[in-house]
Amino acid sequence: MEVYKAIFGRRSVRDFLDKKIEQKKLDTLLQSAIWAPTGGNSQPWFFIAISRPVTLKLIKAVSPGLNGTPTALIIVCSARIKNIEKMGPSGEILAIMDCSMAAQNIMLMACDLGLGSCAIRSFNEKAVREIVKIPDDITPELLIALGYPARDISPPSREKQVIFWEEFGANKAWK
Repeated sequence: MEVYKAIFGRRSVRDFLDKKIEQKKLDTLLQSAIWAPTGGNSQPWFFIAISRPVTLKLIKAVSPGLNGTPTALIIVCSARIKNIEKMGPSGEILAIMDCSMAAQNIMLMACDLGLGSCAIRSFNEKAVREIVKIPDDITPELLIALGYPARDISPPSREKQVIFWEEFGANKAWK
């Protein structure tokens, strides 16, 4: 797939088929995550792939933002404290930004592989930590729900008056 198709074709999928994702595809998603841009090559991230139905059910129970029944999840975690020590005061926000870029890589790759995905921030952090044994110095940032889409989703509209040329407020016709 061309990058263009993945960017413009990716949707937040919340309705999944009851079809297991192949291990090779999960491996590809995780590899795409670690090749995301990272400030100073600090790589302040950890990724936990979940595909056991019992664990998925436990996480769903503590994640109000997790709709549908994904057949896999990737929990994107940051090492904020370690990144502050390494990068200085900006290390915390850089860790979050790096994790966000890794999450985007996962979601674009999922689209390329014929999978649906949805990033979720609405979850009980303490409960998720306990379920998958995340240490105190690591922060779960996002859950990425994954599965085969149950249906096609139309693209949402996008605001077009947010792009400027040369200076803020200078609009150029954009179609």
